[in-house]
Amino acid sequence: MHANQMKLPTVIDMTSAQALKNDILLHFYSGGQLDLDASEVVRLGTPGLQLLWSAMATFSAAGLGLKLINPSSGLLAAFEDAGLDFTNRFQTEAGTH
Repeated sequence: MHANQMKLPTVIDMTSAQALKNDILLHFYSGGQLDLDASEVVRLGTPGLQLLWSAMATFSAAGLGLKLINPSSGLLAAFEDAGLDFTNRFQTEAGTH
């Protein structure tokens, strides 16, 4: 099945998280793989962390794929700062551990 791809915004915070959630849910309800291009994420706030963590659990529970492509250093640092194990939770592609 062909994967849909979506580019994540540069900043994922309280302001942008709701719109991003809606976009991710549209892909979820259409089924299939969703690849999130995280190459331009500079800042990932707590709402963004919660959204991505929850999206991974939701897609996984439904038997759907969610992959982060080219996670930026800002995205990786946000997960590390929050004490969340990024590498064991997310399918990734290019430039990750």
